[in-house]
Amino acid sequence: MNENFENLIEKFKVIARKRWIKGVTKGYGNVGLTFENELGKKIDTNYTPDYKNIEIKSTTRFSRFPISLFSIALDGPTDKEIIRLNETYGKNDKDFPDKKILFEKIKVNEQQESNKNYLFSFLIKENKLYLQIYDKNKNLIEQEAYIYLDNIKKHVLTKLNNFAIIKASKKKIDGIEYFRYYQITLYTLKSFKIFIDLLQKGKIEIFLVSRMQKSGTYVGRYRNKNLVFQIKKQNISELFNQIYTYNYDDKNNQN
Repeated sequence: MNENFENLIEKFKVIARKRWIKGVTKGYGNVGLTFENELGKKIDTNYTPDYKNIEIKSTTRFSRFPISLFSIALDGPTDKEIIRLNETYGKNDKDFPDKKILFEKIKVNEQQESNKNYLFSFLIKENKLYLQIYDKNKNLIEQEAYIYLDNIKKHVLTKLNNFAIIKASKKKIDGIEYFRYYQITLYTLKSFKIFIDLLQKGKIEIFLVSRMQKSGTYVGRYRNKNLVFQIKKQNISELFNQIYTYNYDDKNNQN
């Protein structure tokens, strides 16, 4: 095991011994942001790994949500391609009806329905991943937006070579979330070829995201204007080699 993994394990044990830790924010992502705060990591939007060349993902005990691997912007054909797609194919936001949003789960080689009007799919062709958009009768409207596969590869090899999943219990007191971190599992990436294979099989999904900030300083502004690659927990072992797991509860190391 490499030195960075060993360092993270020791950090995890310190955090686990603290038991219940007050969340640092509210809503989606609180469990991860709280753990990273304990590591001393500030919130950022960098695509480099979270901690000492290790990408860290946190999840609660009974969560059924998939694991987000990384996000990436479209490469073309326009400089603001996500804005064009949003304005053309988006639906009105319920809280900001004068603005449109896109939030679509899309697979490669499989058409997915979008708000009854469009079908979305991705196609890998030559050196690009193309977004395909169909009408409700499955007639192709366009195949214009794309990402270079080399750009995806760069993100995969940068973010996912060393990977950790942290599990936590959750409770809420007076509307505030608290987390108790009890398990860490460490992985290494198998290969980019396997990543692409899982993408083509639909085991890695892509969310097309362009939605509104609903709270905080930037309420009413667009956020997350990109593509998010996700994998279901049951498929993790197909993408990664598990090299180590430590359960604080099982080891009975509370002191």
